[in-house]
Amino acid sequence: MPYRGSAALVAKQAATIHRLSGGRFVLGAAVGGREDDYAAAGSDFHDRGKRFAAMLEEIEHIWQDEGGIGPELDNPPPILVGGSADVAYKRAARYGAGWIMGGGTPEMLAEGKEKAVAAWKEEGREGEPRVAALGYFALGDGAEEKADSYLKDYYGFLGEYAEQIASSAATDEETVKNYIQGFEEAGCDEFILLPCNPDPGQVDLLAEVAL
Repeated sequence: MPYRGSAALVAKQAATIHRLSGGRFVLGAAVGGREDDYAAAGSDFHDRGKRFAAMLEEIEHIWQDEGGIGPELDNPPPILVGGSADVAYKRAARYGAGWIMGGGTPEMLAEGKEKAVAAWKEEGREGEPRVAALGYFALGDGAEEKADSYLKDYYGFLGEYAEQIASSAATDEETVKNYIQGFEEAGCDEFILLPCNPDPGQVDLLAEVAL
């Protein structure tokens, strides 16, 4: 979020989509780890954490109708705050509806959820945080090649770690099923599977396996 610069603009965009979607929008937000994103946006990469917290606070005020920006909201969109640093869990508890893990294993999700719940309680919030995670998949002909090509390109800035991410993608039905079961057992409320193949038919292939 911080490379976007204006909290007011983000708040208005999110609120508008929330209204147009009939209240179904969820805003996922994190500091991000790509310096090239910040360079392209003309924004400072090194103080992004501090600016992120300030933006979350400003968005909260705007959605409480203290800023007079964007459509009026009876029920603002929930925010899922991402990140693996300790401060990310604190931000999720302070400003968000929960925490989202940006890739990893069910074991990592379970560990992160413990931290998210602990931060939630420290903040004095009722109930428990919403916990989500994402994973990558490709199914059908050329699945492994599609996943390998896409993920190594997208995460190339991470160097050798891009190889690990690419190899973790689910490229067959059994792996997809195991991932879904594993994250459910780890306490994940919502598991988001992102296709590595741009063919819209991937949605149907996933539905045949997951639903």
